[in-house]
Amino acid sequence: MTKGILLFCFDTPETKYHKVLERCVGLVKKNLQLEITVVTNYETFKKLRPLGFVNYKFIEPELGNKKNGKEWRNVDRHMAYELSPYDTTLVMDIDYFPFTDNLRQFLDTDYDFLVSKQAFDLTNRNSFDHRRWSMIDMVWATVLVFRKSVKAKRIFDMVKYVKKYYAYFNELYRVYDKNFRNDYAFAIALEQTNGFINYDTLPIRLPTLPPDCEIVKFTDTGVAWQYKDNINYTEDQDVHVLNKELINV
Repeated sequence: MTKGILLFCFDTPETKYHKVLERCVGLVKKNLQLEITVVTNYETFKKLRPLGFVNYKFIEPELGNKKNGKEWRNVDRHMAYELSPYDTTLVMDIDYFPFTDNLRQFLDTDYDFLVSKQAFDLTNRNSFDHRRWSMIDMVWATVLVFRKSVKAKRIFDMVKYVKKYYAYFNELYRVYDKNFRNDYAFAIALEQTNGFINYDTLPIRLPTLPPDCEIVKFTDTGVAWQYKDNINYTEDQDVHVLNKELINV
């Protein structure tokens, strides 16, 4: 049984995501020690510094989705099932930095599909109570694990269907944010394929820094971050960093 991690990375006119990928890959190699496949396009690939042994799959990202008025090339996650060369795959956002090996344990799962459903706000403000913004509990497609199986393929096929008719499902579930978002697409697909009952989730809360936290230092073991007048350091803990200005640190 082959195991590996699948990462999606596409530069936009505003953000050099390849720099985020470079940091993420280094931590994956150090702490998760998994084979890596990066889904990208040639425009992004040619900007990358040499990353050692990494597999690449080239696609052209679907354009048109925006977040806060900026290009947001995030709508290809539904292709993970067909793009992954592994029997068991960890799909992870490149701005989720694995400073530990915690995620590796989930690749030994007997479940066909697991996704994170909760995030922990490291500023203790409870910024991620998204139920107030929709009629459905959002999942965090930031981290998900799947095995090549009939059930997992059915889930990904449903995500594709939800994406195709996203305006309808967005209205049906009264999602406040009208832009396409993987977190809601997967949440809707899981509810639909599981017959509107509970589905399997990862037993973790993703440690997350909200967008208004500034990263002031980035090391091999953690990040120093500032919120208002307070500076904190998070060490030996995985961190999802939502402020993409970290590329300038």
